[in-house]
Amino acid sequence: MIHAFLIAFSWAMATVQAPSANKVPAFTLPVECTIGKSCLIQKLVDHDPGPGRRDYRCGHLTTNGHDGTDIRLRTMADMRTGFAVVAAAAGTVLRIRDGEPDVSVDKRAVPDGRDAGNAVVLDHGGGWQTQYSHLRQGDVAVIPGQRVMAGQRLGMVGMSGNSEFPHLHFTIRHNGEAVDPFVGTAPLPPCGVAAPSAGLWTSATAQMLDYQPAAVITGGLASAVPAKTVAERDPLPGLDGRQAPLILWVDAIGARPGDSQTFLITGPNGQIVHNQQTVVADGGLSWFAYSGKRAPAAGWPSGRYSGRYDLKRDDVVIARFETHGLIK
Repeated sequence: MIHAFLIAFSWAMATVQAPSANKVPAFTLPVECTIGKSCLIQKLVDHDPGPGRRDYRCGHLTTNGHDGTDIRLRTMADMRTGFAVVAAAAGTVLRIRDGEPDVSVDKRAVPDGRDAGNAVVLDHGGGWQTQYSHLRQGDVAVIPGQRVMAGQRLGMVGMSGNSEFPHLHFTIRHNGEAVDPFVGTAPLPPCGVAAPSAGLWTSATAQMLDYQPAAVITGGLASAVPAKTVAERDPLPGLDGRQAPLILWVDAIGARPGDSQTFLITGPNGQIVHNQQTVVADGGLSWFAYSGKRAPAAGWPSGRYSGRYDLKRDDVVIARFETHGLIK
């Protein structure tokens, strides 16, 4: 989706010396989280000029017209715990918005012009700006005209505006046009060829953001199939006892038709109690899958159970998730 950040109110500007128009900023990670652990990249900038979708590596980790990078949290509990959104580079606050609730767009219609929810726009000089969208209500920590340094807190990751899960939608613009930070101002490399540089990221940040074709957002062992949507899957389901079903579920991104997925559950003594392999029929940017079985007549043995999910492409594991649960 393209986020239109339209705020009809005035702001004060600080008197600062703008960088040279030829100076291109280098940006750091705009969220204080660990990629691949406490957070992950869900969407990238769309490079397909038509109705299709294509990220900078010719994959499908984007949606039509998406103009930024989505860095998401795994659960609603993570949003409540709080992860800071920080300035990716030094700049001046141009605009802010706060007061929009952290409610999934599935449950609340977003007012016109407020798709970005609670947000901050920074000016970096030379025509460069960054926008930080979907911030948590009541946590915007800057005001228009304020000068901020790289790494300074702007707010917290939230789910306000046109959002279905807690995340930061981070957009870089140059002279009003969105720029993919993984590519920068260089020509888009051909499919199969990695970008020759760090793009607009600092070299250290680029190393943290290595392209992953697929990932598991979250999952677990449960006694019932959980809801597909993050907001309705709060709190996460658990195991209900020895007579209840045993289900391994995952919420993933990047699955493609023809990928294979394996659900493996082992019991307290390491014995395999469930092992199923299926072929992904459709896949997509978001992929919710589960497999399991009913309890035996005598019930499950008490103890610790382990689950492992593997997503394979061309016989190579591209995403793996492991979890544990206790049956009393």
